[in-house]
Amino acid sequence: MANKTGNAASKTAQVAVEELTTALGEARKQLTAEVKVRRDVIKPMEVALRALKDPHRNALALYEAAVALENPNGDFILPKSYATTAAELRAFADEQLSELEFTFARDLREAFKEKGVDLTGPPTKLVADLFVIEPDLRKKQVYITFSRQSVTAKKIKLDVVQVLSTYERARREICERKIDLDALLAELFEAYQRLLTLSGKKPGARLSIVDCYRELVLIRQPLAFRKNPSKNSFTDYPKTHFAYDMLELRRQRKLNHQGQQLNFSVATIDVGSDSTRAMFLATSATEGQFIKELYFAQEKSS
Repeated sequence: MANKTGNAASKTAQVAVEELTTALGEARKQLTAEVKVRRDVIKPMEVALRALKDPHRNALALYEAAVALENPNGDFILPKSYATTAAELRAFADEQLSELEFTFARDLREAFKEKGVDLTGPPTKLVADLFVIEPDLRKKQVYITFSRQSVTAKKIKLDVVQVLSTYERARREICERKIDLDALLAELFEAYQRLLTLSGKKPGARLSIVDCYRELVLIRQPLAFRKNPSKNSFTDYPKTHFAYDMLELRRQRKLNHQGQQLNFSVATIDVGSDSTRAMFLATSATEGQFIKELYFAQEKSS
């Protein structure tokens, strides 16, 4: 009898252990999750507190912390003044970031001036000849474009020396190439003629500038690539080079080939944003047009 009683008590204790283990496990899981949520809010608070010791130098860290604290994740009670404090912190962080943008732009201007290049425009959109330089402190990088095309596939850090060296390299590669404009125009005319044949259209027809550019790239390939197409034998002709060459053709008024004049058709607004149907051809650092088509037509006699 005592043995049966002992077995029953043992089973009851085992059930109790299992139930308590489950209950405590669930409570721990819930509390752990709550601790993590609170930690996720406390961490940017700690970052902000450290950044506030030198807000100008730490403007970017302060801004990132302020953004994180504006809308904290989690359902828990915050101090009554939290929303006001978070809003004030964000406003202060924005001010510090604007000052840092001004300082970075000032340092860029000085570095470029030493190289004989004047930077114009606001701190967030600087112009160097045909190039646009846009520091984005929030994303911790700088964008340099020509004809709305990035001049490098690599990330440009918020570093004055790196920005200057990237600009100088881009200028050499795009603007200081040895270009035989007459030969280039002849190649573009050949590309146009090839596409006319393939499409069955008559001379003078308007053809996609994107298609003409692609055909031009193929025409410009060396004999080694034509015999054995491969990545190693391919000669790149980036859109930035093409856009600059089209600018030079127009600047130097070299638009006539064998009595045929090169013409461009401006894209409509809905087509302009589609890079598969149009290309932006710059006329200056910030000006230009989206071109949809090009064509060669009989040169008009004066």
